[in-house]
Amino acid sequence: MNSSSSQIFNDELLQSENGLLASVVRPLERLLESGCAIIQEKAVRELLTGLAYPCDDGKHWVASERLLTGVAELGSSSQLVAAVLACDSRFRQPWLNVIAARCQEAAELSDPLQLVERIHQLGVASEWVEASLAEASLSTTPYSAIERELLGTQADSISAVPVLIRVLTMAYQLSLWRGEALPVVAPTALQGQRPDLDWVRGRLLPTPKANVKYNPYLLASLSASKVSEANQLDGFDQLAFDSLPLDAVKARSDLALDWVLSSPWALLLVAITYEQDIWSSEGLGGLMLELPAGQNGLKPSLVQVLVLNREGDEVLCGSLAQFIGRILTELSMALFPAAINDIELDQQLGEVIELLVKRQIWQHRDGISGELDYYQINPQFADACYRMKGQRAFALYGKKLREAIRTQALRWRQEQESLISQAHLTNTSNTSAQFLKDVF
Repeated sequence: MNSSSSQIFNDELLQSENGLLASVVRPLERLLESGCAIIQEKAVRELLTGLAYPCDDGKHWVASERLLTGVAELGSSSQLVAAVLACDSRFRQPWLNVIAARCQEAAELSDPLQLVERIHQLGVASEWVEASLAEASLSTTPYSAIERELLGTQADSISAVPVLIRVLTMAYQLSLWRGEALPVVAPTALQGQRPDLDWVRGRLLPTPKANVKYNPYLLASLSASKVSEANQLDGFDQLAFDSLPLDAVKARSDLALDWVLSSPWALLLVAITYEQDIWSSEGLGGLMLELPAGQNGLKPSLVQVLVLNREGDEVLCGSLAQFIGRILTELSMALFPAAINDIELDQQLGEVIELLVKRQIWQHRDGISGELDYYQINPQFADACYRMKGQRAFALYGKKLREAIRTQALRWRQEQESLISQAHLTNTSNTSAQFLKDVF
């Protein structure tokens, strides 16, 4: 891990903190802030090999799930930037020297647990520290300004120890990934009607409420290029839609379809109910999108996903947000920003569902005979999906997306059934053991 191949920064950069801040730190911050950024500095481009997706224009780079997961694990984009910087062996060496000295300090204490804990926290990165013991030093490093900005304190400060350990541990993992170059990302389709081009490996899907500028390499709403403060849900003339005559079913569904194809979140949720509709017609099982008791049918904060087998037996698998996470993983895609949790995403999805219901794309159905309410595709909108434009988008170009939906639904059910079976065996075993104990 200390080979010359990990020496990325030249002497000029390493000798100038201002140069590192302007040429390396700021571009990395922009990348993590927006998900996609132009990277001009050669050293940064080399640093990002295996950590971000290069784009086909030779300028932009898209943050990979590897980086976004790192932000979530560290709880700070600044610390992740520090970890990326530490992928350069000469840059990280002063930090390793400091941690090596802190480990030597801990070894001299009467209580060995501090040393054991630090080695445990370092994990495999402890081999970096071990190789640096001969150079152990608590001297101020050449990067004090960068450390104060990214770590919150200077590396030689005792308060920096836990932060520096986390950063170096992450840097070790990032350094391993740097040996696996990621493929080039192409731009999204101009009219949003090619899921085969849009829902592909390396694509980032901004969350429904994320304020992002339109970027051809992000899966953002097409309307983001037309308004200054756009989010994923803009770009539909609700007034014109509502003013259509009641019998203008085709005109209404065609308008809704155009919006769906230009809004990634609407398209994803429609693809789920489209596949649900097809699956149900096959009689081979299916999906149910169910509302827990007490939820608002127009704007829910939680939708449950149930997966059915051929006999119609249902297994509750989890929430709609969890299902979407699985679908994106199947497609090697990621959410942006990564720090959003399932509860937050479920709440944001409620706003998308509200629009789907208002625009007669989804239908809220009341449960019968004590069953819970549920959602399905509106039959009138389903007709638009089976006409030429919708058929191309969902049946032809959306095949891979739909396959990911069904694959993950089936896998999720199998996993839940396995957990239920294991729990049943454990309970049976405990009951039998208690019975024997009572008898004897």
